[in-house]
This record gives sequence, structure tokens and C-alpha cells, in this order.
Amino acid sequence: MKRILTLFLVFLICLSLVIGGCSTSKKPAPKPAPQTRITPKSPGTPAKKPSNPAHALATKLADNVKKVNGVKNATVVVSGSTAFVGLEIEPGIEDKKTNEIKSKAAKSVKNTDSSIKTVHVTTDPNLITRIKKIASGIMSGKPISSFSNEIAEITRRITPKTKTK
Repeated sequence: MKRILTLFLVFLICLSLVIGGCSTSKKPAPKPAPQTRITPKSPGTPAKKPSNPAHALATKLADNVKKVNGVKNATVVVSGSTAFVGLEIEPGIEDKKTNEIKSKAAKSVKNTDSSIKTVHVTTDPNLITRIKKIASGIMSGKPISSFSNEIAEITRRITPKTKTK
């Protein structure tokens, strides 16, 4: 009987060692990845160069159109050899002067890049909003072809100001 009791105790000790020794080890939780800080761009920081050539051209054209007297802001979208220009005019300018500013803006676009054959210029706030949405979409990486219906609608609503023969 002592032998059985001794074997039983040895068995229990071995069993407790096996169970205690085979438990999964607790590993420390992985450290979270360091957070990337996004700092707002200060006015003196140079603008990031656009990777899309059409967007780069549109930015260059818009910058030149903004230099026209009477233009408060300009948004440009380029599709092939056509440029769509949304002009925000300084407040208090008469209609006659607005048409003159539109013509100067169209000339500025054509003088900046000779590959632009047609320039559509608008001061209509609704069309400017549409042009801005297209420009924003292109800037975020969408292809110009995804805006073909919108561009067709804008083209129907704007009379071309300048065409090359």
C-alpha cells in the first residue's frame, strides 16, 4: 500500500510539473506603431509638386490667370487640348469689364501653353463649383475620364471664348 501511495504521489508531482511547465508563456503586448504627425502647411512652405502632368499644367495656368487684373481666384481643369477656367472676379466689377477680364484670362491660358487649343471661361458660381470638384477629384488621383459627363455638361453651358483655327 505504501508503494501505491508513493507511486501516486510521484505521479501527481510529475503531472503538476508537466502541466505547469507546458503552459503558454505570456508575451508582452506588441508596442503600437508610432503615430505619424500631420502638420499643417505653413504659408512659407513650398507646395508639393503634383505628380499628374495635367494637374501640373492646370496649376501653372491658374497661377498665371490669377495675375490678370480683376481676378480674385481661378480654377483650371485641362482635358486634352481644352482648358476649363472658373474665374472669381473682384466684387463691384461691371459686366463689360467682366467680359474683358474673361478674354484676358483666355489669352493668358493660351500664352502660357501653346498646346491648349480651346479655352472655356466662366464666372458662373455653379459652374465654378463644378470645375473645383473636378479639379479636386483629379488632385486626389481620379482620372479625367471619370468626369466626362460633368465636363460635357460644363461644355454645353459655357460658350467657348477662344478657339484656334
